[in-house]
Amino acid sequence: MTTLKSDLGVTAEFDRFTTLFDRLVTEARLWIEAAPPARLEWTPPTDGGIHFGSRLRHASIKTLYVHMAIADRFWIGTLKDCTDGATLQLPTDMNAFQAALSGDFIANCAALHDECMALLAAFSPAQLQRRITFAGDNTEWSVMGFLWATWGHRSYHLGNLDMLVRMLAGKAPDYFAFTPKQMA
Repeated sequence: MTTLKSDLGVTAEFDRFTTLFDRLVTEARLWIEAAPPARLEWTPPTDGGIHFGSRLRHASIKTLYVHMAIADRFWIGTLKDCTDGATLQLPTDMNAFQAALSGDFIANCAALHDECMALLAAFSPAQLQRRITFAGDNTEWSVMGFLWATWGHRSYHLGNLDMLVRMLAGKAPDYFAFTPKQMA
């Protein structure tokens, strides 16, 4: 049985989420800046044990960075107006992916994050407590819970970026060096 949180409780959790989400996204840019520019599109060799799944075939620093931004924008945009009981799909819009990848991909991803933050500002406590099913594995979530899953997805891929940057540049940013220092 699912119990609903008070509006105050879900609002406090949502405030923590938005702070941590914003910092994680803005700090991820440090990994792009640490990567050798000529190697942003390098991909490690893949075999049966080294791969990023079937949907992300060209897992370079650049494509992972764009993948995170596209997934954030798709999920947050979908969750913003979903109805109770909705099914949340996987992000599969290759046109949006290619558009973000082209030109100044860093600025494109920053613009997607700005859109995410504007969407998040309009979430209500009632929206955050709606229930959805994630089509990726048919798991039931609250909208607030899936927002945390979005954060986890980005954090997971930041680990992938960290590995690639370390392989190519030898040094990567410190994960716990957030700016500003006041966190949630």
